[in-house]
Amino acid sequence: MKKLPENFTMERYGLQVRLVNESDAEFIVALRTNPRLSRYIHETSPDVEKQKQWIRDYKKREALGMDYYFMFLANGERQGVARIYNITEDSFTQGSWLFSPNALLGASVLGNIISSETGFELLGKKIMYSDARRDNNTHRFVQTFSPEVIKADELNVYYRILPEGFNQGKRKHIARAMKVMKQ
Repeated sequence: MKKLPENFTMERYGLQVRLVNESDAEFIVALRTNPRLSRYIHETSPDVEKQKQWIRDYKKREALGMDYYFMFLANGERQGVARIYNITEDSFTQGSWLFSPNALLGASVLGNIISSETGFELLGKKIMYSDARRDNNTHRFVQTFSPEVIKADELNVYYRILPEGFNQGKRKHIARAMKVMKQ
């Protein structure tokens, strides 16, 4: 199974990408405990030390190629995070997508696309899974990738996305996001 290197970095669509490290803990806690941003995610402790421990545990999964947590930056400033996890021989789950209210316009869309491209292109996976809370407006975004709804419950809708649908849908998002990021 393909793995990303421990020192993985990339620049794409005007964003710099690297793997999360312990020095990001305070930024991540600030995102995950922001009342506006945390409406659609699992509750997170405000304790930065607990986040650092979570990152240390994550780094073990990263070393095994099971989980990658990306930090997105623009001009050296942290913009947000996204993860690919539950990585198997042919699939991955994209999630933990959270960007600062101060992030550049378009950065969050590009972060989602970059993390998904990493799973499909760099890791060679054939299936992406994603889920969204029913009351989160990200469903419209996900629909642009021609997903298959594989299940739904009271809280979430679960999707399977194939590379063809993703690649077709991402084109217009990249063009729009790059345009607004340059403004």
